[in-house]
Amino acid sequence: MAHEFPLSLPATPAFSNSSWGMKRSVAVAESPFTGAQQVHEYDYSLWRATLTLPPMKREQAAEWQAFILKLRGRYGTFLLCDPDAKNARGAVTGTPTLTSNITVGQHEISITTENTSTDNVFKVGDYIQIGLSASAKLHMIVSTSNNSNLSGQVTVSVEPFIKQDMTAGTSVIVSNPKGVFRMDSSDLGWDSDFVSKYGFSFSCAEAI
Repeated sequence: MAHEFPLSLPATPAFSNSSWGMKRSVAVAESPFTGAQQVHEYDYSLWRATLTLPPMKREQAAEWQAFILKLRGRYGTFLLCDPDAKNARGAVTGTPTLTSNITVGQHEISITTENTSTDNVFKVGDYIQIGLSASAKLHMIVSTSNNSNLSGQVTVSVEPFIKQDMTAGTSVIVSNPKGVFRMDSSDLGWDSDFVSKYGFSFSCAEAI
């Protein structure tokens, strides 16, 4: 039986430590005579994470062992959210949708919400997920003024830029938003001690 990717993480336990951020590719050429710089930003911008689970007994560890093995190294993908930012800080409720089509390269998008004429529908630092399953893309709201109009529409700035064309009406997930990730290494395993406590730690990056 073939596994359907992306996989979902085992439900428990929660991560005990996480390191989260974004890796970009930016070329900088500097004149050795004047110090003047020329800067070029490439499209490379991937979420990255290093995650550690708390010690666990075999009953829980077996779920994580199976998850790791089903990935088959770097072949498979899985859904992941920032474990410390699962819920929006803004006033947004329900399931918003894209107001209009969005295209690759956009930083500003319009979202239709249930929150009409509301201040701070989103707050800076809130995550959103656009698309589902293998099409899920994770973005962070970076605009500081995110107030909705009489129709509940709000225009926000996001990072990274939009990486996949999406149509108007596509769901925008605000609770437990995720992206699709891939392990950094195909050499995956776990540790255990003399009282059969298991430990897991891994690093991964957004899958494009």
